[in-house]
Amino acid sequence: MSFQRFDSFSDPQEAQSNRQSKRPRLSLFQSTSYQSSRTPSNEPPAYTPDDHLATRAQFHVKLLKYMRIALALLTLAVSITIIACSASALRAYSDTRDHVEFVLPLWPTSVDLRPTHVVLACGAILTVVSLAYLVVAFVSSSHSSLRRLNTLSTLFSFVGIFITVFATAFASVINNHLASSTDAGTLGSWTCRWQSFESIAPRNFASICLESTVAMNLVILSVVLQAMGVLLAGWGWLVEVKGKRGVGGKGEGGGM
Repeated sequence: MSFQRFDSFSDPQEAQSNRQSKRPRLSLFQSTSYQSSRTPSNEPPAYTPDDHLATRAQFHVKLLKYMRIALALLTLAVSITIIACSASALRAYSDTRDHVEFVLPLWPTSVDLRPTHVVLACGAILTVVSLAYLVVAFVSSSHSSLRRLNTLSTLFSFVGIFITVFATAFASVINNHLASSTDAGTLGSWTCRWQSFESIAPRNFASICLESTVAMNLVILSVVLQAMGVLLAGWGWLVEVKGKRGVGGKGEGGGM
């Protein structure tokens, strides 16, 4: 009994040292890894599916913008050429309409200038539309103005395709109607009849025929360009809808 009392009233410092000696000791490697697991990491976060969708959406927005700008530049070049050819043909007609060099009149009694005027107006409208879109596209950012660019692209594309289809149909109907007439014709139909008689034809008839033909063919090409603009407009709205779904899904914890 006296031995048990002596053990129960032993030194407290010795008991504490005994308890500390029983704790498992960590090696240097284990201690370092244990501390590093508690310290905040400076590495970048993992690449999530939402980040992949955002990067893909940004790529589509940039690609769409560059394709629209390229199409607008091409349309601008085509429309300026249409204006140049149509204006040159009209000027040549005005200069030779009452020419006194020839005994016989160069032009028929009735020259229908409406197809040339319609083609000229078509080129002017396409020029204004292309310039307006280019200005808005260059001064706007890629993300904040996507809806604005989609709206302008849709509006301008439908206006352009309506104007080009109308000009093509109108000029073709009148040219075909006056193709066999001997006392009437258009600038193109009348001057192109003289291709088989180049030796006796006025020297500027070949250039008027060429300019009228080039202007008409470029209007037909513009129909294709405006149809491509409509397709790009539809793609732009699809990109915007998918982008909104991706943002909404990310906010709700889901994907697109």
